Amino acid sequence: MGLGFLVPAFLAGLTALLVPIVFHLRHRERDKPLRFPSLMFLRRIPIRTAQRRRITDWFLLLLRAGAVALLVAAFARPFVGQALVATTAEPARAVLLLLDRSLSMGHRDVWPVALDSARRVVAGLGANDRIAVVLFDELAEVAQPLTVDRALAVGAIDGARPSARGTRYAAALRVARQLAADARGFRTEVVVVTDMQRSGLAGLAGMELPADLEVRAVNVAPLTRPNVALIGADVQRLPVGERSQLLVSARVTSRDFAGATTARVTLTVNGRQSGIREVTLPTERVLAVAFDPVSLPAGPARAVIALEPDRLTADDTLRFVLPAEAALRVALIAPSDAGSDETLYLERALAIGRSPRFAVERRTPASLSPTGLRGVSVVMLFDVAVPTGAAGTALEEWVRAGGGVVLAAGRRIAARGSVSALLPGGVGGVVERLDDRGGGVGEVSPDHPIFTPFAGNAAAILGAARFLSYPKVTPDSGALVLARFDDGSPLLVERAVGTGRSLLLAAPLDASAGDFPLQPAFLPFLRRLMLHVAGFEPPPPWRIAGETSQLPEGLREPVVATPGGALLRPSADLVGRTVALREAGFYHIYEGRAAGEPVVSVAVNPPALESDLTPADPRELLLGVRRVDSTSVASAAPPAPVEREGRQRLWRLLLAGAVVLLIAEMIVANAGWRGRASLILPATLERSAP
Repeated sequence: MGLGFLVPAFLAGLTALLVPIVFHLRHRERDKPLRFPSLMFLRRIPIRTAQRRRITDWFLLLLRAGAVALLVAAFARPFVGQALVATTAEPARAVLLLLDRSLSMGHRDVWPVALDSARRVVAGLGANDRIAVVLFDELAEVAQPLTVDRALAVGAIDGARPSARGTRYAAALRVARQLAADARGFRTEVVVVTDMQRSGLAGLAGMELPADLEVRAVNVAPLTRPNVALIGADVQRLPVGERSQLLVSARVTSRDFAGATTARVTLTVNGRQSGIREVTLPTERVLAVAFDPVSLPAGPARAVIALEPDRLTADDTLRFVLPAEAALRVALIAPSDAGSDETLYLERALAIGRSPRFAVERRTPASLSPTGLRGVSVVMLFDVAVPTGAAGTALEEWVRAGGGVVLAAGRRIAARGSVSALLPGGVGGVVERLDDRGGGVGEVSPDHPIFTPFAGNAAAILGAARFLSYPKVTPDSGALVLARFDDGSPLLVERAVGTGRSLLLAAPLDASAGDFPLQPAFLPFLRRLMLHVAGFEPPPPWRIAGETSQLPEGLREPVVATPGGALLRPSADLVGRTVALREAGFYHIYEGRAAGEPVVSVAVNPPALESDLTPADPRELLLGVRRVDSTSVASAAPPAPVEREGRQRLWRLLLAGAVVLLIAEMIVANAGWRGRASLILPATLERSAP
C-alpha cells in the first residue's frame, strides 16, 4: 500500500507551517509610560530587554500547525494506492456466480446438486479473490455484491429458492456484464450454475460480451428427468337454462419416460372436488383430459386442476378463475312510431348467449343524462338521429370518457339525413337495389375484432345476405371503413372519440329491407359488434407468473393477499394500481382489509414452456453472443489515480480533522492556557529587596 496525491503541487502550502511558529516567537510585551514625581533620590538600575527566544506553549502550537497541515493535505487530494505486484504473480479473480432459480430448477434431482455446486465454487476461491452471487429466472437480481467474505456468499446461496418463473440466460448475463465493468483490476470469471434448459436460450442472439470475460456453465441436470405436467386447459361456460355449466378439458404431457405412464387428474371447483380422471399418458405427447360438466354458482368460481405430485411439483397444478356472469347494459333508443317488430331481431339476438349477457333497456332520448348513462355500456340509436341539447352534450361527454355509441341507420334517417360531430360520417339518401335482386357484402377488414368469429372468411359468410335498400353513408376524413357493400358504399364505419368509440351501421337490422336478420351470420356479427363498441374484453382465466395485473377501478384502499400469505397495499400512481404476480397460486384482492369474500381473485400459473426440461449443450450458452473489445469492462490494468481518489474521498476526512483542530485551538486560546513568561529580576535587585 502507498500514499499518493492527485494534486501534489498543493503540498507547497506546507510552508505555511512557519506562520504559527513565528506567531509564537514574536514579542508581545508593550511598554506603557507612567507619570511619576522626581527621580533624583532613586538609584538608577539598568534593565535590559530582549525578544522571546523560546516557545512557551507547545500544545497550542501543535494544534495550529496540525490544522494547517491537514488543510494543505486535503487540497492535495490524497489517496491510498495498492503497490504493484510482480508481473509473474497470478492476478486476483472476480468470480460472478449466476445461480439459476427458475421453475425447472425445483426438480428434486436438480436443486440440491445446484446448491452443492454453487458452494463448491465459493470454496475454490483464492485468498484475494472476490465473489458476487446473482440469482436469475426471467429476471436477475444481485443477491450479494462483490465481496471477499465467503460467508456472505454462502448465505446468499442458502437463501435462494426456486421461483415460479421461466428461464432467461440473457437477463443473467446482462447483470454479469455490468458487474464485470465494476471489477477493474481483477480477472473476471462468470460461472453459471444451471440445468441448461433449452427454452432459456431465447434472447441471447446478438448480445455483446467483452472478449476477455470468461464464461463457463456448470450443468447440474441429470441425464433423464421424468416429468408429468399440466400445460394448459380449455375452459368454457355453457348456459343451461337460468344457470350455467363449466366445461373443462385439461392438457397433460409426459416426458422422459421409457414408455406410457398413468396419471390421476382431479378437478376442484370452489374447494369441492368435481371430477377425477385416470388416464394413460403416451410419452412425449400431449393428452386432452375432459371432465364432466359442472354446475356453476351465481358468483365467481375458483377451480384447480391437479396431478399427483411428482419430482417437479410446481407444474402439477393449474388454477383458473371464472368471474360471475356479467351483464352489459344496452340503452336502445328507438323512434316513437317504431313497433316492437322493427327491433325484434335486434333484441332477440342480444338476448341469446352469455359471458357476457346483454341487458337491453328501451329508452327515450331524454334519458340520456349523466345520471341515466351511468353503468350503461352501449347506446344503440335505432334509426334515430343523435339528440341535441343537453342530451346530446351528455352523450358526447359519455362517449369521450370511454362509452360506445352505434347508429343503426334506417329509412327514417336516410330520408331526413343526419350529420353529427359524434358520428364517423353523414347519412343522406337511399341506395335501391331492387333491379339486381339486392346487394351483398363486398370488402371487409378481416383482422378487425368484429369479424374474428368468421375465421378470416367474413366476406363469404356475410355475403349470403341480400339488401334490397340501404342508407347512403359518406364517411368523414379520419374515419375507418370496416366493411362495404358490393357496390363500394360503406356498410360499417368507425371512429374513435376520446377514449370511446362511435360506429355507423348502414345494414338494415329488420327484415323489411333485406334478409340479413335471417342469416346465420347475423347473431355472431351483432354480438361482436356490441362487444367491440362496449370495449369488453373477457378477463383471462389465469395469468402467468412474472406478469402484472391492474387492480379493479373504484377500490380506495385495496389489500392484496398473495399465495404465500403476505399482504400488500399497492400505492396509486399515474397509470393506476398494479400488483406484480411473482408467485403461482391465487391472489385475492380485498377492499380495506383482508376479510370476507374478496372483490376479485386472480389465478397465476407458471409458464407452460418451463415444463419442457429438454437440456441444451453448455457450449450453446454463448452461441450467437458477440465478443467485443471494451476497455470499460473488466480491464486488467490498475485503476487510474483519478478513479482511485474519486472512490476514496479522503480529503473529506482531512477537512473534518482540520475543523476539529481549529475548534480545539479556539477553546485553548480563549481559556488562557498559554504559557506566560515569568519576570526574572537582576541579581542586584534581589539582594536589595527587603
